[in-house]
Amino acid sequence: MKPIVAELTISSIQRFDTMYRVEATSKDELPRIVAGQFAHIKVPNKNLRRPICVYKSTKNTITFIIADVGEGTHAFVSQKAGDKFDAVLPLGNGFPVLPDKTNIALLGGGTGCAPLLKIAEDNPSLNITALLGFRNAEAKGAYKADFDKYCKRVCYCTDDGSLGYHGFPTDLLTEIAPEVLYVCGAHGMMKTAKEYCKKLGVIGFASMEQRMGCGVGACLVCSVKIMDNGKEKLLRACADGPVFPLEDIVL
Repeated sequence: MKPIVAELTISSIQRFDTMYRVEATSKDELPRIVAGQFAHIKVPNKNLRRPICVYKSTKNTITFIIADVGEGTHAFVSQKAGDKFDAVLPLGNGFPVLPDKTNIALLGGGTGCAPLLKIAEDNPSLNITALLGFRNAEAKGAYKADFDKYCKRVCYCTDDGSLGYHGFPTDLLTEIAPEVLYVCGAHGMMKTAKEYCKKLGVIGFASMEQRMGCGVGACLVCSVKIMDNGKEKLLRACADGPVFPLEDIVL
């Protein structure tokens, strides 16, 4: 679907540790957005937009999970309910759902969990296990009970042991046997997931979190190194991704 410029109004901003849950409304109907697609949002007093994955969406609402990690994201989450902003959406290619595969696993960490929810929300017939990692229990609060609602099983992991398993979600990969693994997170998580998929013959897809300039494939800032027929090539996360087959990504 062709991207539009959506005029949005913030309805709520909630802070959970260093992460924020931002909910907004649109007076006009929003286009359908699939898991893994993102919005290029206008940030106060900044020339460049910021790419933020779409966590949840309906015809007139949209939710983002945003980490306060830089000037742009800090400026955005410093806004308040009632403030307006615009976003170019939907952008990028999302996660493919394979019709003959029903045993699914989601693997995410921090804001990397955000692109994964819509896989479960939009495909209720799938048998989905989610392995999700956070700094602490407070950070997990940004997702409320959303994953519990849409997944068959959810395993929470925290760095400090304040919720669920004390350790990394990748530690639990050996306890599951999915047909397809969807992942988004830090480089180490991606690398472990890729090795796991290769060893067990699991199909994997990953959403690559990259810095972006234009968001539409013109500036090449967001290049991702991919193996194609034994040769390395650069593809654009914004236009060719951000989702790629995990086995193809050079990590």
